[in-house]
Amino acid sequence: MMMRRVGWLCLVWIISLPLFSQQLRREYERELSVGCTGGIGLSRVSFLHNNAYRMNELGNQGFTTGYRMGIVTRFLSQRHFGIQLELNYVRSGWSELFYDDSGISIVNDYDMQNVRLTRRLHYLEIPFLAHIYFGERRVRFFVELGPEVSVMMKYGDLTWNIPETDERRKAIPLDDPRLGDDYGRLDYGLAGGIGFDIQTGKVHTIIGGRFTYAFKDLYGNNKSDVFQRSNNQLINITATILVPVLKYKEKKR
Repeated sequence: MMMRRVGWLCLVWIISLPLFSQQLRREYERELSVGCTGGIGLSRVSFLHNNAYRMNELGNQGFTTGYRMGIVTRFLSQRHFGIQLELNYVRSGWSELFYDDSGISIVNDYDMQNVRLTRRLHYLEIPFLAHIYFGERRVRFFVELGPEVSVMMKYGDLTWNIPETDERRKAIPLDDPRLGDDYGRLDYGLAGGIGFDIQTGKVHTIIGGRFTYAFKDLYGNNKSDVFQRSNNQLINITATILVPVLKYKEKKR
C-alpha cells in the first residue's frame, strides 16, 4: 500500500510540473525527436502468500534476465523539461530457487533443495514519462518518471530444472496459481530512470537505467486467493538513439 501511495504522489508531481514550467521567461528551443531503444534487464515477480504457513512453498526469489526494445518519441517543450512516450516489447518473468542455510529445504514432505522454477512473461509496454534534464547542450543528465501500462502478449511455460517424472513436483499444491494459466493480462505501474544524453551532430545517444514497479498483481490477490502479492519488478539498462525531426524557438512573453 505504501508503494501505491508513493506512486500516486509521484503522478501528481509529474502533472504539476508543466504548470511550474510556465514560469520560465527565457528563450528555449522546442524539439521533437523519434528513435529506437533496446537493452538488457533483470526482472522478478515479488510473491507473498496470504497464508504465512505456506511461505515455504516459495523458493528464494531472484531476478531472471530479460530485455526491452521499442520505439521512442520525445518532445522537449520547455527548458529542462519534456515528455516521452514509448512503445516497447519487454521480456520479463521470474526465477526462484529452493534452498536454505542448513542445506535442507523441505516443502510438504519433499526435499526441494536446488529445485528451480522459472517462467517467462512477454509484455507490450507503454510508458508515459516526464523527462527532466540538466547540463549543457551536448551532454545532459536526465531524470525520468511516470506511469506505464503493459499488456501480456505471451505467458510462457513454467519450467523446472528437474524431470517431469520427478516426485518433487508434487510439493507445490495444485491450487498454486504458478502452476496454472489463470493470470491478469493487464499490468500497470510506475517507471523511473536516470541517464546521460550525448548529442553528436544531429543524433542523441542516450544511455540510461530504469526501474519499473507494477501496482497490478499477476494473480488474484483477494483474501481467498493463494497470494496477496504477485507484482512485477524490472531493472533495465538501455541504449537509445533519437533523431530530432522538428526544432523551433519560441520567446516567452
